[in-house]
Amino acid sequence: MDSRKIFFEKIYKYYQDASMDKIDANYLIELSKRISDYYYEQYSRFRKQYPKSSKRYSEFKFEDLNHPETVELIINFFKEKLGDKYFAFSKVFLNMTDSQLKSFEINRELYHNK
Repeated sequence: MDSRKIFFEKIYKYYQDASMDKIDANYLIELSKRISDYYYEQYSRFRKQYPKSSKRYSEFKFEDLNHPETVELIINFFKEKLGDKYFAFSKVFLNMTDSQLKSFEINRELYHNK
């Protein structure tokens, strides 16, 4: 399985390119670490839980960054760091429009308040 360091490097590079230097480097590093730690733990657990799928969880897959949990991690990170200013930074980091991010947040609330 990819090392934790490789997870971080892949995720950092992905978001560095995606944010086009519009996000402070310290936020980029901290958030990339948070996301890479999350996925490293998930992959480690899934390799044990689903032995027949160990190949799937042997190296980080970028499509996992499109998972709603990743969006949650990013939004929560910026809320924690920036309070009310989270929306603008989340939008840039996620490459979403205002309406896309608002729609995600509405759907998230509906899901959690079933």
